[in-house]
Amino acid sequence: MGGALKPEEYFNIINSGEYKIASLGREVEKQARECPQHPAILWQDAVISYDEYNRRSNRYAHFFQSQGYKKGDVVALLMDNCPEYLMVVTGLAKIGVITALINTGVRGEVLAQGINLVEARSMIIGSNFIEIYQTIAERLRFRSPGTVYVDGPQPALELPASLQSLALLLGECSEENPSLTAEIQGEDILVYLYTSGSYGARKAVPVSHQRFWIVGQQLRSFGYLNEDSIQYMCLPLYYNSGFTVCFSGMIITGSTMVLKSEFSATRFWSDIRRYQANYFTGVGEMCRYLYSQEESPDDADNPLEIIICNGMWEGLIEPFKQRFGVKHIIEIYGTTENVGSLFNYEEIPGMCGNLSILNQRQGEVVRFNFDSSELLRDENNQLIKCSPGMVGVLLCEINEVNPFYGYVNDSEATEAKIIRNAFSEGDAYLNTCDLMELHENDYISFVDRLGDTYRWKAKTVSAEQVADVIVKFFGPIEDASVYGVKIPGHEGRCGMAALTFMEDETMDWKRFLNYLNRRMPEHARPIFIRICQQVDYKYNLEEVKPQLQQEGFDITRVKDPIFFLHPQKDAYLPLTADIYNDIIAGKISF
Repeated sequence: MGGALKPEEYFNIINSGEYKIASLGREVEKQARECPQHPAILWQDAVISYDEYNRRSNRYAHFFQSQGYKKGDVVALLMDNCPEYLMVVTGLAKIGVITALINTGVRGEVLAQGINLVEARSMIIGSNFIEIYQTIAERLRFRSPGTVYVDGPQPALELPASLQSLALLLGECSEENPSLTAEIQGEDILVYLYTSGSYGARKAVPVSHQRFWIVGQQLRSFGYLNEDSIQYMCLPLYYNSGFTVCFSGMIITGSTMVLKSEFSATRFWSDIRRYQANYFTGVGEMCRYLYSQEESPDDADNPLEIIICNGMWEGLIEPFKQRFGVKHIIEIYGTTENVGSLFNYEEIPGMCGNLSILNQRQGEVVRFNFDSSELLRDENNQLIKCSPGMVGVLLCEINEVNPFYGYVNDSEATEAKIIRNAFSEGDAYLNTCDLMELHENDYISFVDRLGDTYRWKAKTVSAEQVADVIVKFFGPIEDASVYGVKIPGHEGRCGMAALTFMEDETMDWKRFLNYLNRRMPEHARPIFIRICQQVDYKYNLEEVKPQLQQEGFDITRVKDPIFFLHPQKDAYLPLTADIYNDIIAGKISF
């Protein structure tokens, strides 16, 4: 990790105010100027240098500038991970155009709503999303000109008349740095990320150039990344961790990114060895999948040294290190709103971060009334900070370095997220809605999410949205309630639905699963279905949801029939005592 800054220097940089003029375009041009032939992206068998990356990005900048796009305009991007994805964002950023990073897992009305929310002037899609786009085309409302372009590593040979090939249009565009890049400031918005949804986010979050720059500097300052690092990146680029963490780390440090379209547990270690990757950013579920693979004598024979992670099970950290020879596993915590960044820089097992960075406070854990769902205040109307050993809600301070720009076109949701006058007159904090346990020396560990959501497969699931989809399948249905339940040995909570049918209603499990597969991604599908027949549950399942959640899928407590989604057979089957015991024993893994 040679060449890294000392941690103290991070605050020297921040205090200098350099972030005020930071921009993605400036940083890319800097790397292209200082290390033109250094590999920026390794994609399959291709090596893309920083010079090539910058030149190809400039093509996008000049094309959209020629079409009249200006600072503050929005372009929606629906594309799988690929070099063109990052070049589009970079090129648009150079002329001040905001890219809305659309979740590739959403479909139908939720997808259309996410695109319409940001009032985009146009849209860029990968060739594999043409059919998906066509299903929602009539529901989309673009600002003029409303053009839809197709781009990516595999351009379509024939396109419908309503779509244009961006690759063909870029052919004559200049590769020179656009002059507009010098006008972009740190406070200008770089991208929109989406949050607060399971399989289709309903709120768009602005991420500024300065925030992108600051996250990259943090990774650099603590020695996690430097110009010699080779980063393996398989997270979706529309995620905060994929874009703001991984991509910023690459650009700010001038390191190399091995870019993959998706995560594969079976190909992971062969890729690590092939590309000699020494750095990886992932989530706990990925590491669990890797560890569950059959052991091999050469497991530790790989170049991977550092894993930046969130949501990794405490008991897995040391066994994972020993088996695969990984030196460092650093847990981090961040919000999609990009207020505050917490690092477990001492690598204490079970901790997701520290409230301070070199004594610079990032936030507080405060007392919470679980009965009234309100933050507690003292006689002076100040929030009450938790003591070590207590569980409370994490608040992250909003300030000049960590601003909160609010949700796009949703002032009500924005204001609801801000806690004002928390500890002194005029202060402001972001309510993360995350329950944390406070430990000694300001370390925190994740406990749960507040509200009607749960985490599964490292993704947030909205119980309300899942229930809504289920209800629409049946038409008339007596009642439905969705909640998260724990499965031993698994991070987060999987989905469970309790249903009460109308008289004579029957369940076609095959048709039901096909319906779910068309309308939600895999992580949002409920693993367990409880068919409630007892009188206690007949009238309002929401009123007894805490009881339902407490009972979970424990067949020793539940008399109702329970069905589970078999992970290998991909079918809903009755939950028997033997199967229940296999799940508890870890013989059946989800």
